[in-house]
Formats: sequence, C-alpha cells, structure tokens
Amino acid sequence: MSGKYRTDFLKNVTVRLDFNKNLYQVSSALPASLEAKARELLPHMQRKGALAEEMMVKCEGEVQRRHVKENHWFFTSGKGDKTLCMAPNFMWLDCKTYTGYQDLRDTVVPLIDALFEAFPDIPELAVNRFGLRYFNSIEFTDPAFTDWTGYLDPSLLSIFTVADERSAISRAFHNLELNYGDIYLTFLYGMYNFDYPAPIRQKTFTLDFDGYIAKIQQRGELAASLDALHEKISHYFEKSITDKLRDLMGR
Repeated sequence: MSGKYRTDFLKNVTVRLDFNKNLYQVSSALPASLEAKARELLPHMQRKGALAEEMMVKCEGEVQRRHVKENHWFFTSGKGDKTLCMAPNFMWLDCKTYTGYQDLRDTVVPLIDALFEAFPDIPELAVNRFGLRYFNSIEFTDPAFTDWTGYLDPSLLSIFTVADERSAISRAFHNLELNYGDIYLTFLYGMYNFDYPAPIRQKTFTLDFDGYIAKIQQRGELAASLDALHEKISHYFEKSITDKLRDLMGR
C-alpha cells in the first residue's frame, strides 16, 4: 500500500485508538499542547456534541446502561481529505486521499506522542485497542461485470464459477478472518453490489482489510504496532492483485 498506486482505487484509510481510561476532561477542552499539534497537522477545528453509552456491572451481574452527553473535537485538513476526531474514549484519523504509508505514519505518530504528553498526570494511560483499515474499491467501465481474470489473483475469484449464469449474480462476497496472536485481520472481498438484490450491473470489486491489536499497549509500542498492522495488510493486498492491475494503478 505505497504511494505508487492510484488513489481512486483506495477509498479510505482509517486509524483508530481506543483508550484504557476515559479522559473526561477532553469533553470540556483539549489540552493546549494536543490542540496545537492537531492544528499543525489539520488546521480546521470544530466541536460537536455526541452521546456516549456507559455500562456499569453490579456485583450480582446486572448491567446498567446510561447515555452521557460529551463533546468530540474534529480537525480537518485544508483540502478536507483528512479528518481527526478526538473524544474522551478514543481517537481516529480518516484519510480519503492516500499519498503513501510514510505520510500516514508521519501524521499518526506525532498525534500519539502529543496525546500521551498532554496527560502527564495519568501515567497509566494506554491503548487497549489499535486498529488500521484500508478500504479499496476497484472500478472499471466494462460490460463483463464479473470477469476479473488478469487483474486479481485467481484464488479470490472461485465464487463466480459456482453460478450457472453469471448474469444472475446479485452479490458475491467473502469474509476471511485471521488470528495471528496479537494481530487480528478481517479481509472482506468480492462484489458487494450496492444495488442488491438487483443483479450486478457495475464492475466494482472490494478489497477491505481491517486489522487490529486488542491488548494493552503503552506509548512506546504503538509506532511498531502501526508498522506491523500495515505490513500484514500490505502483504495480503499485494497477494490479491496481479502485475496487470499494478500497472494500471501506477499510472
């Protein structure tokens, strides 16, 4: 998933961190140093109200739920192609334009550092879930809607051979989940068809990689975790496409 590929095939890249502590003070105001770093990278800031759900488990096992009003802080780039959300429980970055992994890393890692430096009075602050998602949508104007021969690895295409009449296919989608110990990866691929249940009438193939690490991680571990998630996703992406598609994506 390097910058050499066409960004119109890559629709979204999202990084999300869920905290092990509820930073209630974020709802009122962001620490000045954290706001400054966010504005440096994504200059436009906006506050939006939100409803969060809290769960409390009593001794006898009863679960009580309540909704709490809080504020989330959104930062966007000048072009509007990157959005950061800061909330008491989480932080996510969404990119609609992807110029390469290094650019993504150069945005995420400084934000992580700024987050931890902004709360020196919470030494136990950590991340209990760290996720990275790449959503690719490969689109062609071609009447052979379900023929991806030459563009995608044959192992992804076996589902199309099951149908007696390909023109009757209204959805052909797979869900592959992988457990690598610390890293979990969900790979969704195929022709989802947003006009379902109508038969497929648009040549669009999805390669959706959603990876995450679900364990307590300290600040010093997170950059390496981002690298590890990217490496795993990149491996499966490169395995899924052919040189013919690489040539098209590199134009």
